[in-house]
Amino acid sequence: MYLVNKPKINNMKKIFTILLGSFLITGSANAQDRSENSGQATKMVYGEFGGSGLLFSGNFDTRFKGHKGLGMRIGAGLIASEGAAIFTFPVGLNVVSGKGPHYFEFGATATLLTATYGGFDEGSSGWFFMPHLGYRFTKPENSFNGRIYIGPVIADGFVFFPFGGLSVGYTLPFKK
Repeated sequence: MYLVNKPKINNMKKIFTILLGSFLITGSANAQDRSENSGQATKMVYGEFGGSGLLFSGNFDTRFKGHKGLGMRIGAGLIASEGAAIFTFPVGLNVVSGKGPHYFEFGATATLLTATYGGFDEGSSGWFFMPHLGYRFTKPENSFNGRIYIGPVIADGFVFFPFGGLSVGYTLPFKK
């Protein structure tokens, strides 16, 4: 994978602003459906292979309200080999829509990469951005969840496509 030293922040900010506006519009439209989108927010944890964590990452995902609509994810990943390590920290927004337990998901994630070589004496860091479209299987609580998605990786003016991810995890129980 290409490591980014000096990302083009202005282009990434424009793309992120456009996607954020889309999420807010779609999220408010989904909030109108009270059957699956009322009550406590759904929270889940999952391991992700590929995707915004590159090779593997552990993630926490939550809806802002209910079981679908606008939500966010945050995670951490690691790729290590002899004398080198790459740490990834994906943070993103996503929208889940459809009728459970099968959902359509779209979102965008910005991932911080921190690479070290020869211990922590040498290293570099950078960002990449990944908009995505995919499928999510999840039930409201105490259950298996899974995701599969595809999208381009945008880093320092380069676009790597196709790239995708596969996630497997657990939907957390609600606190009563």
